[in-house]
Parts: sequence; C-alpha cells; structure tokens
Amino acid sequence: MKNAWLIRPLPHGKERHSEFLARGIIAVGWPKIGDLTGKSRGQLKEILSKPPYSYDGLRLGNAYASIDILVNQMHSGDLLLMPNGDEIYFGEITGKYYYDPSKDNDEDGYPHQREVKWLTTIPISRQLLSKELRYSLKVHRTTANLSHHYAEIDALSHGREFLASPEESVTLASPVNSIAVTGKPNMIEISYPLRPDCMVTARIPKDINEQEAKRLGMYFSSLYFTE
Repeated sequence: MKNAWLIRPLPHGKERHSEFLARGIIAVGWPKIGDLTGKSRGQLKEILSKPPYSYDGLRLGNAYASIDILVNQMHSGDLLLMPNGDEIYFGEITGKYYYDPSKDNDEDGYPHQREVKWLTTIPISRQLLSKELRYSLKVHRTTANLSHHYAEIDALSHGREFLASPEESVTLASPVNSIAVTGKPNMIEISYPLRPDCMVTARIPKDINEQEAKRLGMYFSSLYFTE
C-alpha cells in the first residue's frame, strides 16, 4: 500500500531544497542523537525528551512524530511533496532510512535521510493545488501524512491534470454520525462526534475500498496526540 507524504526542506532550521534536489535525498534535522535505525516511536520520544533537546509537551510531540514518519512510516514507492515557498516539487521514495554521520553536526544538521527520485525538477505553482491540499500544507510539522490526497499528488507528480469539481454538501441525516451527499456524485461526507463539543467531518468516496480505508486510518494514527 503506497502513501504520500509532506517533507519540508528545512532541517535544523536551514533551507536545503537545492541539496535535496541535487543529491536525490530528503532529510530531517535533530543532529547529535545518533543513528535511529530500528528505533520505535516510543524510543524516539524518550530520546528527544533527554539532552541535548530535552523537549516536552507539544514540541516533543511534533518532533518525535515528524522523525517517526521519516524513520519508520515512509516506504519505497511512496510519493512525496516538497514545498519551497510558492514552488512545489514531487518525488518518489526509493530507499530506507539511513544515518549520515558526516551531516551530524550543527553546521549541516541533517543526518537522518532517505533516497528519493525526483519526479519534477521544474516546480509547479502552489496555486495549481486543490484548495484542500493547500490547506493540508498549513500543518506546522517537518513531515506529515498526505495520503488522503494521494490521487491528486499522483496525478500532478506524473504531469496529469487533476480535476476536482466544487462540492456543496446537503445533509441527509442527523448531526451525530451523519452522512451527506456532496456535489461530486461519487463522494459522501461523514461526521463523527470525537468529543461532546467537537464534530470531525470528512469527505470520502462512496466506493472506498479496504486499502484506502487503511490508508485513511494510517493518516489519523500519524497525527500528534497527547498521552
């Protein structure tokens, strides 16, 4: 099952999109914590809660979730979206996580890497993305799961037009666990009461299959959560 991911080319707070494109890699920062091969999400959390970072709270959650995506969740064949200002690049992951000790310092700061085949060396404008995908790029994380936009990312990364018609919802059921039909005849809108004061709504295909449902579940499981 293939997924799609966001990667920001700002490891250790430095803009590195040129290096990523030239070397055929992606990377995250957090130097001076060593090789993370085989480290679980829980182990990453423990490492980052100790020196040299000593993170806690939301900062800890965002950090270990971002690293966990690059180290454990990405797989060869997955698609990749890399924004650089208004420019958007697309790639395909081709290798496992590896540790580059030559970059494990404050000057370089991106020792945690994966190999990538860039599918677009000439970027497209952010304005060519759907409104929904642009909104998803507002997430304040170094990496994030974009698999719920897989069809659009797959089309754009291979030079195909992605057509998305305007969607207007018409509610057919009660506010709790409601289902609605959208302007797209093959889409439905579902709502779930996550909390008494919080309703989560999502638009999904009427004919969603098992793999797509699992991919959607992986996206939600990758979100930062408090423990």
